[in-house]
Amino acid sequence: MTRIHFFTNGVFTTTIAGGDIHFLKLAEAVARAGYAVNYFGGHALAEVIQKHNVPGTVALTDAAKMQKVNTGALDGQVAMFRDMFGRYRRTMALLAQVRPEDFVYAVSDYWFDVLPVVRSAARRRLMVLHMEAPTFRQILTRGRPDVDPKRLASLHYWASQEYSLRRFAAARGGQRHLFHLHPLMQPRLRRLGVRDEEMTLLSYGLEVGPTEAVPAQPRAYDVVWIGRVHRQKGIDDLLDTLGFLNQRLPNLRAMFIGNVRDALAPEIEQRGLGKVVEFSGFVSEEEKIRLFKASRVFLMPSKHEGSPRVIGESIIAGTPVVAYEIPNYRPLFDDFVRYAPPFDLAAFQQVAEREILALRAGQNYLDQLDLAAFKRENSWGTTQGKFLAALEKMR
Repeated sequence: MTRIHFFTNGVFTTTIAGGDIHFLKLAEAVARAGYAVNYFGGHALAEVIQKHNVPGTVALTDAAKMQKVNTGALDGQVAMFRDMFGRYRRTMALLAQVRPEDFVYAVSDYWFDVLPVVRSAARRRLMVLHMEAPTFRQILTRGRPDVDPKRLASLHYWASQEYSLRRFAAARGGQRHLFHLHPLMQPRLRRLGVRDEEMTLLSYGLEVGPTEAVPAQPRAYDVVWIGRVHRQKGIDDLLDTLGFLNQRLPNLRAMFIGNVRDALAPEIEQRGLGKVVEFSGFVSEEEKIRLFKASRVFLMPSKHEGSPRVIGESIIAGTPVVAYEIPNYRPLFDDFVRYAPPFDLAAFQQVAEREILALRAGQNYLDQLDLAAFKRENSWGTTQGKFLAALEKMR
């Protein structure tokens, strides 16, 4: 049986994010296709594998699950790096488990996943680029909203991605394949010497079947929002827009999905929006889909994103999206999103009002687009199929 090793040292907690969901879905696919799956990762990863009932064995790369730290503080960042380095050292000590005929896949572009892949005995190496790190200049000037105030985490992210990509591209002996989640990444990969036949564009992946299984809902909410409370997400613009809409539209209702009440409720009350906004708290995947379908417009005032799955989730739920036209969006979503010039708040508010009024009148622009093709291209089935096709080419 052909074996594939997933290098997953970046899983520190059992709360999983987009990149974690991505590799779990790919692992499910390769296991169904008859591959033996092994993971290099920590105790948190082992819990995630068990919780989600994903096939495979785990080669543990930490002594115990890392204690929760404040990643915004210097001592927390130092603790994180120390833990990362420990995982890397244990991974290198376990690399004898990897045979030359195996596949090895780095599920992130961080050094603690990519370097073991490059240095392993395997002749079939794979990695993925989920999102481009800020440039060195953007870090120095804080020219991108996701750059942290102390800049240390951003510098580590930038240096790690640069070094990992260069090491992977320079690896000799055997075959390589690089997956990427955005078409704008391709010129950079070509400059590093990766040939077109050595790269595959993968979707972020969408749960099309489960979304279609949730029946249509009455549009009880005018606005839905989901996201982290971070300046990158445009929270001030979101709340300003709700204030604008509340003055313009009678009986405005908004739904905020996720555990954001503690962070946002005080300011929402201060702005006089307490009777407008409802908080769902933590919800199941099915309930999240239901809330999207029960809403007229998803507001996405983010100042920077990579390949945001949540926009796709809203689209396949049949809920229009209003967003700033930042560079990453149109190559992924084309006309499935209604755009405002970045970061023109007045224009954003006007587009939001227009789309809400249209939905109140029963007019949804998504009805005029080829939603079936969008679902097909971004489904997990298509994403998993592309991953398996790349493996087959390397056999």
